Amino acid sequence: MEAAPPARGAPGPVSLGQGGAPPVPLRHLPGVRINDERANPTGSFKDRKTSPAVSWARDRGFGTVAVASTGHAAVSTAAYAAAAWAVRHGRGDGYAPS
Repeated sequence: MEAAPPARGAPGPVSLGQGGAPPVPLRHLPGVRINDERANPTGSFKDRKTSPAVSWARDRGFGTVAVASTGHAAVSTAAYAAAAWAVRHGRGDGYAPS
């Protein structure tokens, strides 16, 4: 199955300012630096994959996204979905999972 192309005139990627995590030196390994991903908007490296995923869904006409997660991926997806669309709780028919 081929992915649908983005809609014409689609806005730019959904972004909350992810990326740009500062490299920090490791105390026990001189000369080695790692990115401090806590600097991302939700404090997680998951923001790097959520931005393009939500952008892809929005640009192809989807109105919602879902993720199977109880942690950082869920928080990141909720934040980026809120930035892309008005947030709806449950399915929009009065049903909200408990």
